[in-house]
Amino acid sequence: MDPASPGHGGLELRQLRYFAAVAEAGTVTEAARRLRIAQPSLSQQIATLERRVGTELFRRLPRGMELTEAGRLLLDGVNQALDTLGSAVAAARAVPVTATVGVCRGVPPEVLERAERLLTAARPLRVVHEQADSARQGELLRTGALSYGILRAPADDATGLEVRVIGDEPLGVLLPRRHRLAARPELRWEDLAGLRLLWFPERRAPAYAAAVRARLAEHGWRPATLAEDTGSHTLFRRALLAHDDVVALRTRSASATDTDLAWLPVGPRPPRERLLLAAAARSVWGRALREAGT
Repeated sequence: MDPASPGHGGLELRQLRYFAAVAEAGTVTEAARRLRIAQPSLSQQIATLERRVGTELFRRLPRGMELTEAGRLLLDGVNQALDTLGSAVAAARAVPVTATVGVCRGVPPEVLERAERLLTAARPLRVVHEQADSARQGELLRTGALSYGILRAPADDATGLEVRVIGDEPLGVLLPRRHRLAARPELRWEDLAGLRLLWFPERRAPAYAAAVRARLAEHGWRPATLAEDTGSHTLFRRALLAHDDVVALRTRSASATDTDLAWLPVGPRPPRERLLLAAAARSVWGRALREAGT
């Protein structure tokens, strides 16, 4: 039976917690301090509880509050109920729930691991990953199709989202190890003159694409592009190895596993790839993200 139902005289869980706090503290003043509420409000809640129970629960003494016989009986039941409720809440929280995480293409494994550690620190989760382009994730998060998303910044549509930076690295140049530039320790922008850029379809992350292109233009490099539309690393790698005049922009962490390709830093002031962990701000997932790591 619901504690607020007529069979319980309209009792509220909050009032029972307040009653137990006053009984423990011995005075309304001390209980109000512990509960961080105003003393008059607490006194009113206790009086309301007594009306609903139909009897006095405390004797008002000059130096505090003393439980009546009825109050002692009620306190025993309230303490048992609160203990049972606390155990039930803890058990419910211990049951893993499934969180679907949308992931844009090209996210390094360590970013996925970092996100999973952050999300599972407070409670057990079954994390399921699903490929989703950055441009689509805002809508998918707001409609609840995704619990969380990992997307590139700047986000194309961050309205109503809670976001947190989960990765931030400079982009460098990825090219075949046999390339004439591969032996250099680092590159300058002028070294890339005449080279084409293996580039993703900008519809996947328009704001990110525009930001990177703007930074390249600041350095005087406005490359022709070779489209890579599959999202397959195998075909991406094949396109790089098949053309001597084509390079790609990648972070070091996303490029470290291929021995046939070389990653080189480029400067000055390379564009950066910032990855965001996002959730709908008003959802339970958004609240958990706000509280994560705090």
